[in-house]
Amino acid sequence: MEWIGFIALAVLLCYSSYPGKVKRLEAAVKRLERKQRGENNMSKLINELVNTECKIKSDDALQLVGSTEMKCLVLDTDDEWMKVRFTDKKNNQITKLLRIENIDEIEILRTELK
Repeated sequence: MEWIGFIALAVLLCYSSYPGKVKRLEAAVKRLERKQRGENNMSKLINELVNTECKIKSDDALQLVGSTEMKCLVLDTDDEWMKVRFTDKKNNQITKLLRIENIDEIEILRTELK
C-alpha cells in the first residue's frame, strides 16, 4: 500500500509543472499561426499608426462611445493590443486598450507630430 502512495506522489510531482509548459507551448503555437496567416504584416502597419488620429470601427466602440465608430489618438501598439485615447459621451478623456482582432476598420484622420 505504501508503494501506491509513493507512486501517486511521484506522478503528482512530475505533472505539477505542466500548466507552465502548456502556456509556453500555447504561446509558441499562437506566434507560429500568426506568422503563417501573415498577421505580422498587419501588426507592422498598425505600429505605424502611433501618434496618429484615427477613426476606428469596432463593436467595442459601441459600448465606449455609443457608436460603432470612434475618433481616437493611437498611443501605442503591439501584436495583439492597441492603446488609444478618446473622448467619451460625457466629454471625459479615456485611455483604453483594444484588441486588434476586434477592430473592423481603421481610417487615418491625421498624423500627429511630437
